[in-house]
Amino acid sequence: MPPPEPNPRKLRILCLHGYHGSAQVLRSQLGPLASGLEPLVDLVYVDAPSLAAGDFGWWHAVAEERDPARDDPGVNGARRHYKGWERTRAGIVSMFDRLGPFDGVLGFSQGAGLTGLLVGLRAPDGRTTPERPLRFDFAVMVGGFASRDPELARLYERTDSYALPSLHLFGRSDGIVPEQDSRELAAHFASPTLVEHAGGHVIASDPSVRSVVRAFLGERSKARSEGGKPGGREAPRGPMDVPLWPGRSSPSMRVVFPGRPGAARMALVVLRGGVYASSQGSGGGAAEWAAGHGMVGVEVGYRTRTTGDTYPSNYADAARAVRLVRRRAAEWGVEPARIGVLGFSAGGHLAALLSTQPALYVDPADDLAPSVTARPDFVILAYPLVSFVAGYSPGAFVSSTENFFGQRSPDESLRRAFSNELHVTAGHPPVFIWTTADDALVPAAHSRLFAEACRREGVPVTLKVFSHGPHGMGLALNDPGEVGTWTTQALEWLSHVGAPTGAH
Repeated sequence: MPPPEPNPRKLRILCLHGYHGSAQVLRSQLGPLASGLEPLVDLVYVDAPSLAAGDFGWWHAVAEERDPARDDPGVNGARRHYKGWERTRAGIVSMFDRLGPFDGVLGFSQGAGLTGLLVGLRAPDGRTTPERPLRFDFAVMVGGFASRDPELARLYERTDSYALPSLHLFGRSDGIVPEQDSRELAAHFASPTLVEHAGGHVIASDPSVRSVVRAFLGERSKARSEGGKPGGREAPRGPMDVPLWPGRSSPSMRVVFPGRPGAARMALVVLRGGVYASSQGSGGGAAEWAAGHGMVGVEVGYRTRTTGDTYPSNYADAARAVRLVRRRAAEWGVEPARIGVLGFSAGGHLAALLSTQPALYVDPADDLAPSVTARPDFVILAYPLVSFVAGYSPGAFVSSTENFFGQRSPDESLRRAFSNELHVTAGHPPVFIWTTADDALVPAAHSRLFAEACRREGVPVTLKVFSHGPHGMGLALNDPGEVGTWTTQALEWLSHVGAPTGAH
């Protein structure tokens, strides 16, 4: 009979207090939230090195190094030098040496801002160096903010260090560290979990917050016991919101994983409709549907006229989403050459723009563009808007054209540059298109035009024109008619989609 399994070791978490706090103060503040977590975690509270010298806080934020220290933790948007950072850095490294190892770091207020910087000092492969002397696997920030010190802000550029599970708790009524500051910090992380509560600058402990924290720590414990690598490379189980752009919390994409970890080999990037006035039109639930069929579903909240944006912002967001999914494919259990797009209505136009012209525009902020393609490996179009050509099916594209460009009556050359049927080439990925014969808003002729262009170039294409159905049916899962079978037919088509074209 084999010996019994040893009890798993608790997660050891280094806990960092706020500007006017201490180890004892944080222990009291965290008590209600930590209650009941004793079997799972060992919380290690420490004082900032400055407290021993009769000072307070982890640093003082000053305009210049020579300025006298004052009561400023560095929260506001002004440029600040963090006086005392070197002392703090040395103190933290010493704590890791003396009190470690630690599985994670938790910080509140200025301690959360510090936690965000310590991630940049983290060795992602576990092999520490003088530049990256810390080793831990996850981070929890409560009421945190990004550094206002330009020198320290460079730590956020170490994207491999920030590719770890992170939990961000913040209050809508926080008057000390505003909600947007916490979101800005979270945007630097590759896999942030954001939890907003109705309170202020406190460590909330209501049941909903406690549930998320317990689940997050439970996942970290399980990952460690299963031999997960530092950085949390196991595929997450719950949906998560991933910012598209470095240093910004929005726009973002919502990532939904299959119920069985490790099941996904394919990802489907969803671009919903909305005539380019919104990204929340038809196609709701498609990311969940994809996850329910073993894929990683990704719904992109691309910018539109509602957010005050037009081309090229809409295109840049969609391209960035595909690149991000491809860059994180290994982390999410996806084959980087099996990443497709599903576009509904105007979202279909955007999806086809990516597939026909994947380098149409490159945003200067897209650091992935030089090495990661935005072209999808397969394309599914649902009652897509395809053409902007003037005089074609009058009325089918008027609002979308104006919303896309942000101008009335663009000239013919501009319309043609963004009419997808004119830009299909032989290297285009396989396509599945469906629409209805009596769609009164975007006529079926749009889909037929695109299918004909694909056939002329030898691109594998499947076109389904169902007899009846209004525009904007989305998944149509509950429709009793023939159109209600489109998802089944698309899944069958996907099962035969071969290895895609293009280098990744």
